[in-house]
Amino acid sequence: MNIIKGTMDFRIESPTAICIGKFDGVHMGHKKLIECITAQKDKAMLATVFTMKPSPEELFSGVKSEPLCTDEEKESYLEALGVDVIVELPLTFETAAMEPERFVKDILIDRLNMKYIAAGPDLSFGDKGAGNWELMKSMSARYGFDYEIIEKIKADGEEISSSRIRSAMANGHVDKAYKMLGRTKR
Repeated sequence: MNIIKGTMDFRIESPTAICIGKFDGVHMGHKKLIECITAQKDKAMLATVFTMKPSPEELFSGVKSEPLCTDEEKESYLEALGVDVIVELPLTFETAAMEPERFVKDILIDRLNMKYIAAGPDLSFGDKGAGNWELMKSMSARYGFDYEIIEKIKADGEEISSSRIRSAMANGHVDKAYKMLGRTKR
């Protein structure tokens, strides 16, 4: 697995299938996205996870949330799921202010050679999170990539999220947290 982090100077020549997110804990929802991109390997695409560090929430609030796993654990989980490349974009106020169209063209198309993208319905990117699925759909024909909107995975009637898992752990509901992570207790 190739890991690109701490730099804006990267370019992938092979076509990529990308999923975008924080991937904190690599929970069941993340696994569904990863299944979608690894399925594209049959079309000679590299399964690529795109994330940012720090997260937008941390950058703008200045508050760091406790991660569900270390970077090394996350990388190990992603590799075990068949991910070929992890790109961890260094998020700064400058990169966060990138216009959404420029983000798609300069980062996803020109640097990552994206031919397929999978993300949840709440996808947002670019300046103030203004980029969304409507923009992604409108750019897909122009730049020749496919897209797939993946519905959120639920457990006990509620969407699985890293914050929900953290809350379950904090309240002593360890079995519930592990169920959402899709793992058994160690």
